[in-house]
Amino acid sequence: MAALRVKNGLRVLYGATARSRKDVIASLTKLGVDVDAAEEAGLLRIDDHYTSTLSQDKDNPGFVAIDDKYMRIGSPKIADWSIEQLRMIRGQVQRLSKWGSDQSDVLAITDSFSPFLRFNEEKAFLEWMETRDLQLNRNLGRIIIIGMSRGVHSEPFYRSLEGMFDGLVEVRALEHDDAIRNMLRIRNLKGQPQDSRWHEISVNSKGEASLVA
Repeated sequence: MAALRVKNGLRVLYGATARSRKDVIASLTKLGVDVDAAEEAGLLRIDDHYTSTLSQDKDNPGFVAIDDKYMRIGSPKIADWSIEQLRMIRGQVQRLSKWGSDQSDVLAITDSFSPFLRFNEEKAFLEWMETRDLQLNRNLGRIIIIGMSRGVHSEPFYRSLEGMFDGLVEVRALEHDDAIRNMLRIRNLKGQPQDSRWHEISVNSKGEASLVA
């Protein structure tokens, strides 16, 4: 999704949480994105949240602008994120020169928030998501897509989180006829007709995914 959008001249904010910024760049490059050019043009920003999960920058818990290309946060604690987002709303966090205040055309993608549940209670995470992160993105007019691993958190957590969002897409690897098949379905899409059946997806050597006819 990110690669296709950038190649069509549309802006993407990618939160690298489950893997490094370097790995995300490698994947996008493999999909034909000139990451340096896209960052220079203000079409792509790959923020580094992954480093915080390794406790490599815990002495600097805030949001820091790196080379005027992306933001990095040093703390995996949601309480620190909340403070930084409040500072961002108040204009107290350094902005990237190519990333203006109007972000109504931005698609914000976070690969997975599950790693941060190692450092935060589920209740605190849900409160932050509902009262801070979603509100910030709504105020900016962004469309957001977040990933979350299934089966590693409590069922009440999943139900609460699902209730906050307008849509839910499930992706699973299922075993069928002694083979692993990648499957996708739209589980919920508020106010819209939907096909909730499972569909097989094929992933090619570049990492491009497509529905199997």
